[in-house]
This record gives sequence, structure tokens and C-alpha cells, in this order.
Amino acid sequence: MEAVSGVRLAETERERLEQLVKLGYYLNVADFLRDAVRSKLREFEFVVPKKLPTAKIKSEVLRIIKQKPNIYADEVASEVGIDIETAIKIIDELVKEKKVIA
Repeated sequence: MEAVSGVRLAETERERLEQLVKLGYYLNVADFLRDAVRSKLREFEFVVPKKLPTAKIKSEVLRIIKQKPNIYADEVASEVGIDIETAIKIIDELVKEKKVIA
């Protein structure tokens, strides 16, 4: 593992972190920072796009949106196994086709 350069925090942030350590939620501030970084990185996990015919992907996106009308585009992408740009493009097409409401 490689150490990353120091991070400057506001006094209130540092105090809040130290309080979490005192309460036993984390071993130390570095433990919190590692956990925070891992959590944030999970949000940006890369998806290897599926090689499916466009019509098949589009029908899968439509099916998911019908099941979960308030779903976000990144969640659709994750469930279908496509990249976010493709998901947004397909959702836009479905809106233009009046198959879903934006």
C-alpha cells in the first residue's frame, strides 16, 4: 500500500472524526478515511458493458423502469450491465417515444 499525501480538514470536521473514534466507530481517523474512500470508490465502480443488441438492451431498460418508476439512470445502468451514457441515451429515446415519462 502507498500512503497518500496529507489531507487538510476544517477544525469541525477533525473534531467530528475524533468524536467518532472516541465513540468506538473507528479505530482512528485513518481508519475512517480508508472507509470513506472505499465507500466513495464503490459509487464509481466500472461496469463492463454487455454486448447485447440495442433492441434487447432497450427492452430491458424499459422493463426495469416499468418495475421501478423512480429509478435513477445510474441504477438502471447497473441493473442492466451497461454504461451510464448508454443508459441515459436509451432513457432519452424512450421519453421521446413516449414509452416513459421523464
